[in-house]
Amino acid sequence: MRTHILLIAVVILAVLAGCGGAGSSNKNIVVYSPHGKLLPEVKKRFEAAHPGYTVNFQDMGGGVIFDKVNAEKSLPRADIWFGGSPGDFNRAEALGLLEPYTPDWTKTALPADAKSPTGGWVATFRTPQVILYNPKKISESELPKTWDELLDPKWKGKIAIRDVRASAGMKTFLGAIIQREQKRAGNVDDGFKWLKRLDQNTGYYAANPTVLFDVLSADGPYALSVWNLPEALTYKEEGRPIRYFIPQETVVLVEPVAILKGAPNPAGARLFHDFVNSPGELATLAKERFRIPARTDLPLSAQPPWLAELKITPMPIDWATLSAHLDEWVARWDAEIKSRKN
Repeated sequence: MRTHILLIAVVILAVLAGCGGAGSSNKNIVVYSPHGKLLPEVKKRFEAAHPGYTVNFQDMGGGVIFDKVNAEKSLPRADIWFGGSPGDFNRAEALGLLEPYTPDWTKTALPADAKSPTGGWVATFRTPQVILYNPKKISESELPKTWDELLDPKWKGKIAIRDVRASAGMKTFLGAIIQREQKRAGNVDDGFKWLKRLDQNTGYYAANPTVLFDVLSADGPYALSVWNLPEALTYKEEGRPIRYFIPQETVVLVEPVAILKGAPNPAGARLFHDFVNSPGELATLAKERFRIPARTDLPLSAQPPWLAELKITPMPIDWATLSAHLDEWVARWDAEIKSRKN
């Protein structure tokens, strides 16, 4: 009997150690993220700064991470959620899926819209949505300059859009447009009328960003899209025939990072959280990957010229309403509006 008790104790201690408890030797950090191309570079720099640690990114659409985290709540498989919609992060926090973490800098260097009031998440980036176009297919003079100009019948069949359901950015765009039209006309239905007109001009829904940029770059009818500024600048720098225009009032997504409740490696999660929000890493990502830091204390000398010169007027967004209704709105969009499946 004594031998059995000792054996059980050894097993329990091993399990606790494997879960990243105090004194744990767990050096593996699992991160769910939609940030795609920048992930290998972040991994390389983090592991160089923290020898012995390994970051395992699971790259997926920002619109699907909430469901995955919620499904795994009884046995979390990841430590960090890095990127997506604040609406999804707010819902996750309300369900107790996030571990509050508020380093001192978050109290002074982040505005209220870039953090949870109760500490569940902080924003790493601000990500504007822009009108993408292929200059080989559309001249700058005829380019739509407002979101409403995308509804002109002359663009019918020439617009390609990222499938909304899997994309945090496109979900936020959808929700912001619905709110804008509701304010104009006093009715949510008017937002769906606007989205229906956009769908009538949309010839293709892309399953992922790579496919979206491929169809815009290739020969064929697709010449316009809605997507985010950092990836537009990245593909342009890579030599793709991609340009962009920032409408006067544009949707700006704040992209959070959060530690997951019950993370297998909470100590490693805090290290990663601190690293991606550090001024040095944010300056590197601004220079190399066109990311806009959410922190307001990054010195002007650390900002690349494109960022220092950037002028954006954000579209007002009621994030609480967006969080409360986004699933309902996306489901309605899918059922009533999306007319083609790819």
